[in-house]
Amino acid sequence: MALIGQRTKMDRRAGAPPWARRRIGLSQSRWRGWAVAVALAWGMGGAAQAQAPSAALRTGRPGQSSITSSDRRFMVSGLTSAENMVLANRLAELAARVEETTGLPLPMRRGQVMGVMVQSDTSPEAQVLKMQGWDDARFYQRLVVPGRYRLDGEDMLEGAGWLLLNRYAAAYTPAAQQLGTGATVPEWISVGVVQNSQPTMRSRNRDWISRELAEGRHMPLAQVIRQEVLPPGRWREKAYASAAVEFLFPPGDAAAWSELFRATGQRQAIDAEWLRKTSRALAGRHPEAAWQEHLAERSRARRIEAWSDRGLRVEEQLMQALHFRPRDLVAEVPREIPAEMFARDLIDLRGQEWVPPLAAALSLQVQGLRLGAPGALQEVLASYAAFLDQLAVTPVEKSGRWWRSRADEPRNRPPDDATWQIALNQLWLRAERAHQQYLERHQARKGYLDSFDRPVVDDFADPLPELFGLPRTRWQRYVDEIEQDHDARGL
Repeated sequence: MALIGQRTKMDRRAGAPPWARRRIGLSQSRWRGWAVAVALAWGMGGAAQAQAPSAALRTGRPGQSSITSSDRRFMVSGLTSAENMVLANRLAELAARVEETTGLPLPMRRGQVMGVMVQSDTSPEAQVLKMQGWDDARFYQRLVVPGRYRLDGEDMLEGAGWLLLNRYAAAYTPAAQQLGTGATVPEWISVGVVQNSQPTMRSRNRDWISRELAEGRHMPLAQVIRQEVLPPGRWREKAYASAAVEFLFPPGDAAAWSELFRATGQRQAIDAEWLRKTSRALAGRHPEAAWQEHLAERSRARRIEAWSDRGLRVEEQLMQALHFRPRDLVAEVPREIPAEMFARDLIDLRGQEWVPPLAAALSLQVQGLRLGAPGALQEVLASYAAFLDQLAVTPVEKSGRWWRSRADEPRNRPPDDATWQIALNQLWLRAERAHQQYLERHQARKGYLDSFDRPVVDDFADPLPELFGLPRTRWQRYVDEIEQDHDARGL
């Protein structure tokens, strides 16, 4: 396999992650033993695991209640039932977007569930672990991700996307080749599909490529398609992988995707020669010239996912997360609790048993919004997540006159209920202030630019019907680009 040669990290963070991909390949005998154990473990759940989670399934102690996603394709375990449900829903959304991209339904029969296990104790070096393989003509897959405090949502989605695309390839695998780990798509394709499935990531990648083109450089297509393995984290190579997938495999083109999965399932190399023969985007054209033209067109495009407008979309998703239905997330909610609530209301209910797992699930949801969010909104999301994290940590239970804290207890655990209430109120006020300041700055900027460049209209003249439909002026675009670059470098 070819590794990518350039390792410039997109967010400029220090300490690049290791390149070694922890992909497990077992011998057929060892794989058979592991697969049988997995089949037995899944079989114990029976048909109940193939159904949407019931109220009884969502009960139980944290970390002991697995959740099956609403599309019956993922079974998530390792966190509280409410947090498992958040991750299961996120994976179900990814599966639906993969189907939209390929134009093909996922070849997963009833009862074929992908196990997703969240580790309870994770080392700092822990990464997403992807496992798959054949046993007795049955294709098994498993995804293991670090614990909630080290969980990287982007890495998790990329791992799940790789497994989902491999399941397409498995459907085209001849019976004689249904052994070992099975066929795998190159990671530049799976990463590109996942990156394009998320509007925030797609906008981030487009702006990254636009800056590089403005600097007179770009990654050649021949280099992009040699990336069989990509490391975890945010890398410039992934931005070009998303562009290459969009260029070579148009969204919804079932014929093109079927050709890819058929070739992958039959262990054909997805290389430059195969792409020249099969890709309509390269038919009768010079590959690198067509690639540069696509990149230029992509950088000029002003879609609804534009970076400058992404903040308000993420902020709207934040408000939707803070307004929730508690019974949709946890069981055993008392009857007197209203059907819809706001996150601030949980402070007064903090002592009830169902509140901490609910808060942990909401925190996971809010932290998921940080993927690709503008730098100005990162502080807002982090502040609300800190409030929810504190709400999920109950006060210390003291027994007897003498008491010492245990080494395994969270450091932010409050000593008593009064201190807990004060800390929650302070964290909520800090989050509200950050939220209000963000909205004020965003509105002031938009209002200033619009008023600065708006044409003067005579009060007695007929109004110009096209006044508010005009494209942004050169000055507005200039300031937009400055702020986009500032936000991008702040990630």
